[in-house]
Amino acid sequence: MDTTITSTRSISSSVTENGTPIVQAGEESNKDLFLKLLVAQMQNQDPFNPQDPTQYVTQLSQFTMMEETMDLNDNIELMLGINNGLLVNSAMSGATAIIGKEVEAYAPKTNEENTESGETTEGSTTIKGNVESVEIKDGVVYMNIRNKENDELVSIEYAALIKVN
Repeated sequence: MDTTITSTRSISSSVTENGTPIVQAGEESNKDLFLKLLVAQMQNQDPFNPQDPTQYVTQLSQFTMMEETMDLNDNIELMLGINNGLLVNSAMSGATAIIGKEVEAYAPKTNEENTESGETTEGSTTIKGNVESVEIKDGVVYMNIRNKENDELVSIEYAALIKVN
């Protein structure tokens, strides 16, 4: 006797039985989905008990607010990108102006092990040397400084500059 049961409905279906898309938690909903839901709601209302028209006006105003907020977010992201580009260009201009000059800057201290407790500590120390070149890595301006103490070339963020001698 075969006791296999088959189901025609998938558990991970992405649409309802009426064809309306299912938005999973954490996924963005868009304005097209909102309009489709509003139209479906209007088409499937009970003709003997229609919905209050003010509810539609409220939903449409919420839709307009959502659309304007999305546009505002896009514009803010564009402005942030432009602003970041200007800041990097400004920092690069300042950094190139000090090539060949002696500077003092904060340098990341290498991990030092405390012999008594066995713990490592991180901090910062100052470094003095001549700026040989500058570069941009991942949107951050770095100075390549030749350390006066050990003649080592050290890459340090331009923001860590203390003074130019």
